[in-house]
Amino acid sequence: MDGKGITRQEVMLGGLAGICSGYLFKNVSKYAAASAVVGYLVLQGASRSGYIKVNWKKVNETIEDIKEDIVEEVTEIVEDSETLVIENEGQLAATARKLYAALRENAATSGSFTGGFILGVLFA
Repeated sequence: MDGKGITRQEVMLGGLAGICSGYLFKNVSKYAAASAVVGYLVLQGASRSGYIKVNWKKVNETIEDIKEDIVEEVTEIVEDSETLVIENEGQLAATARKLYAALRENAATSGSFTGGFILGVLFA
């Protein structure tokens, strides 16, 4: 805002941008999901046909290593409650404060964009 108050243009622009974004988000996400499914099926077919060989021993070893790391981390958290404190808490608070200030400054545009986005997703 420029100090003159909220204008209809800001609200309309935010709403229109939200509707377009929501519409595109819903349609693109459909195609992205379909592409992922087709890609998975192609990989499965190639694997069954013998074009792709999976080294299951190496996969299982990697899974075991990851499992051991997770058990160590969880054990450390349970034994020492101080590790539950966020290390960069000051940076997180500063980022949240900046985000709040930006949203507050552009409340009309942000609100109309959010409403438009929801409408765009619902009616796509």
